[in-house]
This record gives sequence, structure tokens and C-alpha cells, in this order.
Amino acid sequence: MSAHGMNVAVIFYSLHGDTAALAAAVAQGAEQAGATVRLRQLEGLAPPQDRWSSSERIRATRERLASVPLARHADLFWADAIALGSPARYGAMSAELRRFLDGPGQLAGDLAGKVACVFCSPSPIQGAQRAALHAMIASLLRHGVIVQAPARAQMDPAETTSAAARRGPPGASLEEAPGLDLAPARALGRRLALLEDRIRG
Repeated sequence: MSAHGMNVAVIFYSLHGDTAALAAAVAQGAEQAGATVRLRQLEGLAPPQDRWSSSERIRATRERLASVPLARHADLFWADAIALGSPARYGAMSAELRRFLDGPGQLAGDLAGKVACVFCSPSPIQGAQRAALHAMIASLLRHGVIVQAPARAQMDPAETTSAAARRGPPGASLEEAPGLDLAPARALGRRLALLEDRIRG
């Protein structure tokens, strides 16, 4: 089965690089299913704080993401299927993603009938990933989107190793994330593309 001719937008916010690596894997999975993919990042809401400027990890992530275009609402309208990614943020989706979906210039039902999935990077805080995923799903449902439920492994990750321990060296590419299992993210991208193909078919 192939999702040839399908448009998939993979939109994410990432500060340290974990969510970006997952997003790249989701995009790869959708492409493997035959979809045309736009990988887009969300711009931060505020300039980096002073403490961020001294973080080699954050600087390296920003450099790796420099070639990834910023997301626009036009990317959502272009897409047949949408994948949204966010850090867990203590059980809430990132403010950047919330503003993109529900902030000024609201989408007002323009996404009704599209299919979507959500993903977020692991958190050492028990239940944070599940809560963040639920928040993203709730936002999408308000826009009339058909949401592909996350797999149980995404909702209840067995591994809660600290983010610092999972990340690779600062120079690692977007597709590299030592200690982070990217196979489920690729599978998620394939499932999303094929789900839209079945619904449209």
C-alpha cells in the first residue's frame, strides 16, 4: 500500500533537539509510505534567555535547525495529514505549538476533516508525556481534525532516562539521537500517511 500523492506536514518545536529528531523520523516514515512531506519548525516566542546563550546544547540544536523552514498556517492548509511534535513541558504542550494552533489568527475550522497524529520527546517526569499528548489531541479535536491515537508505547514510555543522558554530542545531525528510539516515530509517520490514504480512498 502506498500514500502516493499524499501531502504530509510535520510541524514541531524543539529546544534541545530530541523532538526535532523524532520529527525527522516521522517525516522519513511518511516519505517511505510515498507521501510528499514538509518538515517545519516553530519559532520560539521569545529571544533566547541569557542562560540559554551559554548552553552549547541549545546553540548546537539551533544551528542544526537553521535550514528547517518555519511553519506557517499555509502548511496546514496544504497538507492532507498533519503530525505535530512538542516537548512534554511538565505535562503541557509547548507554548509555541499552542500559539500556532489556538493563538491569534485562529484556524476557525479550516482543518476539519484532515487527519493528524501527535508525538513528543520523552520526559523523566512520570505522566508528563501522556498529559502533553492529550493536550495536543484536545486542541486538534477542537479544530475538527480526525486524530490517529498514539500507540500505547508513546503514551506510557518505559524509558524515562534524563534528556541530558539521551542526547548525543552537540554536533550530531538532525537524524541522529543516540539513546532515543526513532523506529516508533518512523512507524507513526507511515501509519499517518496510510491512514489518510485509506480515508480518502
